[in-house]
Amino acid sequence: MKTLNLLKTLSFAIFFLSIFTANAQDQPQASIWATISNPSDVPFFDAKGQPISNDLVLNEAIKELGIISVHRAFPSARKASLINVFELRSETTNRVDLYAKLQNDVPALSKVEYAPEYKTLATPNDYIDTGAHYAIGLINAQGAWDFTAGNQDITIAISDQSADITHTELQSEVIYSAPGNTTSTTHGTAVAIVAAGGTNNDTLQSHIGYNSTLALYNMNYDAVLEASYAGYKVINMSWTSGCEFNTYVQDVINTAYDNGSFLVAAAGNGSTCGGAENLVYPASYENVFSVTSIGPSDNHEQIIGNSASTHQHNTSVDICAPGYNVYVSPAPGWNLIASGTSYAAPLVSGTVALILAVNPCLSNDDIEYILKTSSVFVDDINPDYAGLLGEGRLDAGAAVEMALNFNVLAIDANISIACQEDGGQVTLEVLGGNAPYQALWSNGDQGLFISNLSAGTYEVNITDSMGCNLDTAFVIEEPTPILIEENIQHINCHGASTGAIDITVIQGIPDFSYDWMHGATTEDIDNLEAGTYRLAVTDGNGCISYSSYEVLQPEEIHANVEIENPMTDASYIDINLTVEGGTAPYTYTWNTGDVSEDLYSVSEGFYQVTVMDINGCSKEVHTNVISNDLAHTNELFSEIVKVYPNPTSELATVTWTNNNFNTLTILNASGQTIDHMDIAMQNSYQTKRLKPGIYFINLSNQNQYATTQKLVVQ
Repeated sequence: MKTLNLLKTLSFAIFFLSIFTANAQDQPQASIWATISNPSDVPFFDAKGQPISNDLVLNEAIKELGIISVHRAFPSARKASLINVFELRSETTNRVDLYAKLQNDVPALSKVEYAPEYKTLATPNDYIDTGAHYAIGLINAQGAWDFTAGNQDITIAISDQSADITHTELQSEVIYSAPGNTTSTTHGTAVAIVAAGGTNNDTLQSHIGYNSTLALYNMNYDAVLEASYAGYKVINMSWTSGCEFNTYVQDVINTAYDNGSFLVAAAGNGSTCGGAENLVYPASYENVFSVTSIGPSDNHEQIIGNSASTHQHNTSVDICAPGYNVYVSPAPGWNLIASGTSYAAPLVSGTVALILAVNPCLSNDDIEYILKTSSVFVDDINPDYAGLLGEGRLDAGAAVEMALNFNVLAIDANISIACQEDGGQVTLEVLGGNAPYQALWSNGDQGLFISNLSAGTYEVNITDSMGCNLDTAFVIEEPTPILIEENIQHINCHGASTGAIDITVIQGIPDFSYDWMHGATTEDIDNLEAGTYRLAVTDGNGCISYSSYEVLQPEEIHANVEIENPMTDASYIDINLTVEGGTAPYTYTWNTGDVSEDLYSVSEGFYQVTVMDINGCSKEVHTNVISNDLAHTNELFSEIVKVYPNPTSELATVTWTNNNFNTLTILNASGQTIDHMDIAMQNSYQTKRLKPGIYFINLSNQNQYATTQKLVVQ
């Protein structure tokens, strides 16, 4: 409800320390809270009033400081941090000195803090005006009663001075009164009646939460703790415990809040802590809903008690409600006009009871949101206090109506559409309410996650541990199919990397992502070799479309040169060129300048031709024409003789399957013999190192060359 401002709190603590130092002699008794961790150190008093403790230092301090009692501060506590908190009360030592001595000189005590000084925040006076019933109308009580007058199962706990339960307005409302709360006082009576006094009983006074019940507790923090453990959802505190922040109290407040109690406190009456802008506690604690006052015209600035005083206005205030000159009944037969934030706070507490009557599933955060959101803006009427009166003035009718229509449970859903058949999923996160949650689906599934869903509508009922429920539905959609157009650039020349695939997604849910098999994540890819390329396209729904594309290439250009002229003594020979592969038609460029496919009647020498297809792919072929017995030169390997590797950078191996060869000769392009050896009874030969160039390997039988193979050394 508010976050503690430590610097501000410390400044106030210093300020109030000076106040209490100045007025120490006016205080007959003073109390300090401290933790005593060791149970054996906790003192008790014998029959003579002497302290008995295992800690001698603590014993001496008790005697020196006139401490007359040591008792648990929170006997109702169940939390470890509060169980060992004790109140040490002195009848002779002032508050400041008591704190200093116990803090500095007694090691057995830890976390020493000032104990609260409980005071009511309003004192009824005798100024009577029986026509002053504006408060109940100003907060739009009738608008709330149009929906509910309350529920007796909703109880407001009033922590205050004792209330007179014999009062006509309380006789049928009180279900519990603390045993020690026996002193009848006007303040507690008036506060309880404002919150949930009897109505329609001919008393000439109506009250906001009149069908709610009341539980009356003492005016202290242990009582607040006790009420929260009793399960009461609303606790009203129209009193102050002082002007200083106390960590023990904050722990108590947090515990009560965590127990599910909504804590409402009066903001303070101007001079309570030295000025209307200063923080007053408990209203200024975190997790306490602070209420200040406005008058009949939504005006905040009024005089109460003395000319220098007004009601509290600070950043701790959460909301305002009528608290100036309101009609109250402090005792049986006594009706009067009074002022004080004490009477503004129970108007809010009574409204909270009505809110819970129409929607018991609301959390504390929900209640705070409803009260603030439904309030009436009053900063324009009170420009001097803009931002210091909370969110606005209480509107009970608007708050109850909002609560009635307020969905406690909210759903954050992650829905996956059915990309494939039965591929839909729903993951739910429940916001609000109280865990654990149960979810029952219309298809029979249970739980906050369901899967294997086809397209369709799925209804679900969510129930929390308090029985609060929410019905809602989710639609699993059939996705828009992903459609892709492609433009493939195939490879022109065999073995090149000039392929490209250009795709365009023409249907689907953006944005799209791309995952190619070879690792690319771009939409289009290029510089591709021939092959198959697979693509996964993911759309904005998370659906994936798989496709594959084939990049083609033409066959490699193969060229074969044959020498055609069987006459070994011919002076002129024909060269026949045969071309396969690539993409026809072809063009031919010979080193002789000829552009024909074949050459006729050529003389001895070196011939080279470049074959180019229509795509610009080329193949270079050459041969060496040698007269006489070298006429049968053939570029291609025969089935009988193989030369490899060819081309080679250094050495080559010659193998043959015909055992009739007995002579191997290696000639260069000029016809000069480079090597000549007997190969009878052999089937392979490894050449010596040869210089780069073109060579001819001839195998013969009885000096008759049978075959010639070309070898290229690079």
